Amino acid sequence: MNSATSTSPRPASGGRYYRLFLVVLLASTLLSTWLGIAVVMAARAQRWRAMAGAGGSGGGPLGLPPISEVGRMLNPIEWLNPAPAWPVPGRLNVLVLGVDRRPDEQDVPVRSDGIMLIGLDPISDTISVLSIPRDLYVPIPGLEERGISQSRINTACFYGDYYHLGGCGELAKRTVAYNFGVPVHRYVLLDFNGFKRIIDLVGGIEVDVPRTIVDNAYPTDDYGTERLVIPAGRIHMDGELALKYVRTRHADSDFGRLKRQQQVLMALRAKVLSLQTLPQIPEILRTLGESVQTDLTIPEMLAIAQFARGVPEERIRLLAVEPSMVRPWRTPGGAAVLIPNRQALAALMEAFNWER
Repeated sequence: MNSATSTSPRPASGGRYYRLFLVVLLASTLLSTWLGIAVVMAARAQRWRAMAGAGGSGGGPLGLPPISEVGRMLNPIEWLNPAPAWPVPGRLNVLVLGVDRRPDEQDVPVRSDGIMLIGLDPISDTISVLSIPRDLYVPIPGLEERGISQSRINTACFYGDYYHLGGCGELAKRTVAYNFGVPVHRYVLLDFNGFKRIIDLVGGIEVDVPRTIVDNAYPTDDYGTERLVIPAGRIHMDGELALKYVRTRHADSDFGRLKRQQQVLMALRAKVLSLQTLPQIPEILRTLGESVQTDLTIPEMLAIAQFARGVPEERIRLLAVEPSMVRPWRTPGGAAVLIPNRQALAALMEAFNWER
């Protein structure tokens, strides 16, 4: 079996942290998305912060109490049962944005590197996960008056901050709603570096790489490039290698990236469920507290967790904007983008809404 260059040791014993994490994890059948790993655990992070007297803010980074206070807050029953009221009538759509910030980009607007729309419907007992390519060329609400008729969909995050159009999450919600014809109620923003650290904290993941990946111009944090080679086969990946695996696009395309992102998230799910113990849970929660932003309230997060506990796997639908649904095009400025087929997107959203 191939192995990544660096791995984290298998967690030692400490069953109470694992039992807590497993309850939270199993309560969310969004485990194949960032929402499953981040949102529900972010709910606990926010709740712990509130219990520690620091309060909470729906749209900002999530904070955590000191590790010394964690032990007395390990009873999940009182906040999962009974569940709070569902936040909207019927389906709740949550936009999940992955942001890949370089060290010198912490306080500047950035584009979203990963985009997923999650639909949760307690009436039909279904969950949908839609992956959206970042190069989709679409109208972005609010930019017409600034002379921008269309742009890549991942720039909504940038323009939301740059032009003060409600911020990254708000403009991204409006953009996806406008172009996909469904309401987008909430957003979750996850820094990929935090996701990378979480993979290290659980000891790495096992990923079946279907074919050798060779990227001769993989971008580095210092704005240079390096040669990336990931051999085919079952690979043990640490956080750094997993992030490279989902980021590289020169080896295939943006569509390949979408599939690899889902593959890595499923591998993380499998790893967590295989662990007997997880004493790193306080550090995982601290990492999420530093890496997650959302406009979900604590009761809404808990309602999601409670609902998702009972959704069977066959009622979870994984979808993506496929190559047949778009047309490659170059803008007058030379940018390679994807023009959506609106009829194909309409049919895709019927599947997303479980209408066919």
